[in-house]
Amino acid sequence: MRILIVIDDFHNKSNGMCISTQRFANEFKKRGHEVRVISCPINGKVDYPVSQMYVPFFNRIIKREGYHLAWPNGKALKQALTWANVVAIETPFPLGWRAQRLAKKANIPTYGTFHIFPQNLTQNIHLNYPFFNDLVMYVFRELSYKKCIAIQCPTEKVKDHLIKYNFQNELYVISNGISKEFIENPHKPNPGHPFTILCIGRFSNEKKQITLFNAIKKSKYRDKIKVIFAGKGPLKSKYQKLADTMPKRPILKFYTPQQLRRVMVRADLVVHCADIEVEGMAPMEAFAAGCVPVIASSPLSSTDTYALTEMNRFPAEDSDILAKRIDYWYDHPSKLKEMRKKYREFSKTLTVSKSADKALEMIKEISADEP
Repeated sequence: MRILIVIDDFHNKSNGMCISTQRFANEFKKRGHEVRVISCPINGKVDYPVSQMYVPFFNRIIKREGYHLAWPNGKALKQALTWANVVAIETPFPLGWRAQRLAKKANIPTYGTFHIFPQNLTQNIHLNYPFFNDLVMYVFRELSYKKCIAIQCPTEKVKDHLIKYNFQNELYVISNGISKEFIENPHKPNPGHPFTILCIGRFSNEKKQITLFNAIKKSKYRDKIKVIFAGKGPLKSKYQKLADTMPKRPILKFYTPQQLRRVMVRADLVVHCADIEVEGMAPMEAFAAGCVPVIASSPLSSTDTYALTEMNRFPAEDSDILAKRIDYWYDHPSKLKEMRKKYREFSKTLTVSKSADKALEMIKEISADEP
């Protein structure tokens, strides 16, 4: 097959949506399929480059989040579509809007991947209210995915959300998957020495790292626990000031993927505080690498789907319960070690390779449906 991937910022190295797309593209190629990309050529070359799109007022916010929007260049899209026999819409923004309309006119089967909830956008611009979130979902349904035959939903929770909003597409549940490098990552043999908590994600409001700061202060072992906040973002200065008030100062640092895997070797827990997330790649990679997860549970967080026990989840933004979960795992090193093994086995069912195979089956099905 000749698969055209439509995405704004393909080579972005800090955005989970982009990283997932890169991995699927590689897996498709490994299976002998041709893959081309239309995107902004930022940080790397693409097959069909388009210019960056600047949006008045919002551009500052978009830049702060480390993302780049692509201009929906009709000429480039038409050129790309003359090559493709299937189109993958990876981002629900103007480039994707136009691509799926043009693909429909050309009778090229098209599918989309649902990567973000409206709240991921509205929370960062202080418009996280039901009216605006419903409006964004309407835009997603009528502009971003209307012409797609199918939508790839990372979890059942995402599928249920799309059904709630009357998406008429065929809905397939296919995880973004975990790269084998994390599953094969070695891990320290025994818990502790020191007991280490890892929290991965952009320093932004939607990631809710403040919950972990508060929980550590309430932990019985606040003077003994090593905490690593791995990331970067607009709240870094605020978090640095908070770090100065902690009983044991946490580390705040951005790590490359290779460096992060080395950090995971020494971590006992990975705490994920985000209350709005389609599927959190960071905690999935961490539990594949041997870190036992403690995941925030909320109606719009699909990541808590991967909590194997109640001790692996806590109510979002509840620092009291999170502190109790941390203390539990500190007090039960043998259970922590046992749970680590369970998660490493569980992660083998969620590999990018398995997800790519499912996505290709989906593509075959929607292609067969085309006249």
